[in-house]
Amino acid sequence: MRRKALIGILISVVFLYLALRKVDYAELWFVLRNARWAWVIPNVILAVGAGMGLRAWRWMLILRPVGRVSYRHALAATMVGFMANNVLPARLGEIARAVSIGVLAKLSRSATFATIIVERIYDSFTLLLILWLVFSFSRISELTDVERVRDVGWIFLAINIVLVFMLVILQVRNEAVVHWVERVSRRFSKRIQKLAGEITEKFARGLTVHHDARTTVGVVISSLVLWFILGASNYFIFLALGFESLPLEASFVLLVVVSLLISVPSSPGYVGVFHYGVVISLGIYGLNNSEAMAVAILLHGAQYIPITLLGFYYLKREHLKLRETDETPAADTVPDADATAR
Repeated sequence: MRRKALIGILISVVFLYLALRKVDYAELWFVLRNARWAWVIPNVILAVGAGMGLRAWRWMLILRPVGRVSYRHALAATMVGFMANNVLPARLGEIARAVSIGVLAKLSRSATFATIIVERIYDSFTLLLILWLVFSFSRISELTDVERVRDVGWIFLAINIVLVFMLVILQVRNEAVVHWVERVSRRFSKRIQKLAGEITEKFARGLTVHHDARTTVGVVISSLVLWFILGASNYFIFLALGFESLPLEASFVLLVVVSLLISVPSSPGYVGVFHYGVVISLGIYGLNNSEAMAVAILLHGAQYIPITLLGFYYLKREHLKLRETDETPAADTVPDADATAR
């Protein structure tokens, strides 16, 4: 884990250097000093309040095949997971979220971790849809190298299709996959062999979000609404810093680019990769590095501070421990993945 943390920090340092290398710090301070802070409030309400609340509701739908989960527990685990991503390296917040909901709702951690992968697939396809809409109905094609961005989009789409195919195979041919896993694990003890098979089976159960059309429609609609809210919320940071001339589409271009970059392993809180994503996104629309870095700092802080504070609040309220949530989801202590929430 230390090696992963060091690699993440190194990656963050590199991206932070790329983001800061052409920044005029006097201009950066001038832009931040003259910020109209009242505009930050609607950004926080939309991105943190509505955004995190909608994430929790969508995850509650995705979790239904695993077990009935209350909205309170889904929201608490979501906040703890995103807080953990802000304070722990290597995106351990994803594991923390699975472990938290497993503890709160007495569910299989392997199955809940699988639902987070399903959630990420919905997010990926929604972001690709946003990217396609931006290129189809905006002037961005006149401002940047469309082919290069389009190639990245195709690569991203191909990766998602391969991942979906693998998960479908795991779900449809679950018994065959479990037998294969058990055969591969025969070199180990019978206990490990049995555990590997059980984890694979529970993991596959977490992928069965499409058990009814109503749930699927709910997940699709909530994904679209969620990412529209997150994209629109960015515009209030533009207003806060006096960049009213930026079009609304710039908010969504920033959303897609930053979301892609923060998937790269980095330091806690996505330092560097987040800021570089904002700089290259807004550079398309004519902002220099100093102006774009001001947006990056304010936007990052507006999300990092409230999410971290709320995450620690829910951690304490639900009597969880951060060390406890930093365990592998493979360490299932709950025997029945169909357990219901408290």
